[in-house]
Amino acid sequence: MSSEFRAIDRSTASFHAKKLGFLHIKGTLGEFSGTVSFDPKHPEAAVFDLCPAARTIDSGNAKRDEHLKSADFFDVDEHPEVCFVSRSVKRVNDRFRADGKLSLLSLSKEVSNPFSYHQGEFKGQFSLKRKDYGLGKKFPSFFVANTIDIAITCQTK
Repeated sequence: MSSEFRAIDRSTASFHAKKLGFLHIKGTLGEFSGTVSFDPKHPEAAVFDLCPAARTIDSGNAKRDEHLKSADFFDVDEHPEVCFVSRSVKRVNDRFRADGKLSLLSLSKEVSNPFSYHQGEFKGQFSLKRKDYGLGKKFPSFFVANTIDIAITCQTK
C-alpha cells in the first residue's frame, strides 16, 4: 500500500545542540511543504521531498529565535527553507534509509537519514555538522557545538 501525501500539517523537525559545552538547546521547525510517496514493500520507488520553513524555528526563547532567523544562522529572508530531496531509499534490516541532498543556506550536501515506518508514521534521526553548511559560521564550536542532532516525524494519517 503506497502512502502519498502532502507533508504540510503532519510533520515536524526538531533539533538539539549544545551551547558552551553543557547547555542543551532544543527546538522545532513546524511548518513543512513537500510530498512523500512511500510503499514499504517497494522502498526503492519512494520519493521524499520535504522542506521545513526556517522562519518557523521555535526554541522556546523569542530572543534566541530572532537570532537564529538572522543572517548569523538561518538567514530566513534569503533562505526561507531547508530542504531534503531523496535520491534513493533502501530497506536496512527492519528499518529504512533515505539518502539524498540536504540544502541549507544555498549549500547542498549528501546525507543519510535512517528511519522507521509504522502505521503511517515516519521517524528519522541524523546529525549534521553546522559548519559544513556555514550555519553560525562566525561562532566557534566551544560556543555552539558543531554537531546538530535532527529528528523528523511525518504522519500520513
